[in-house]
Amino acid sequence: MKKNLIVQTFILFQLTVLMINPSISIAKTTDEHLPNSICNKLYEKEWEEFNSTILQDIVNSFEVDLSGYVEIKRDDLNLKVGDHMIEHYDKITLHHLFVGASLGEMRLFLKDGLSGEIGYFLYKRHDGNNVIKKLSKVGDVWVVMNVDEVKAKKIKFKKVDFEKCGKKS
Repeated sequence: MKKNLIVQTFILFQLTVLMINPSISIAKTTDEHLPNSICNKLYEKEWEEFNSTILQDIVNSFEVDLSGYVEIKRDDLNLKVGDHMIEHYDKITLHHLFVGASLGEMRLFLKDGLSGEIGYFLYKRHDGNNVIKKLSKVGDVWVVMNVDEVKAKKIKFKKVDFEKCGKKS
């Protein structure tokens, strides 16, 4: 019981240190296993930072200004029960952009959201190159008007040490 209290206090202290200085890795400072919830939060934090770094790299590569653009996630394009395909060609024609693989998430930005008429689809290829697809809405469908690719460096995902995760008895 006393050992558990000491371990919990130690983990709480490490979380406080991590919040103050996120560059410190908890998993490297203790031999105790961390709860899965903490490991999952660490993974989510690393994934968000990874995607943010990739997006910034792409934006800088193409000097694109995303002010006034709304990010549309892949799930935003899914049709709901009762939706008719004929009324949602715009979503259907955007959904196919997300096919394939990339480093980090593929990102779709539309000026004024789905009601807009121009947009960008951004992603980083596995070789590190940055890609931008310029989109225009023609009638009810979105069309790729131009594709540009620039040589860029590969950005690596900082992995979470899941060996340090899980309850240890």
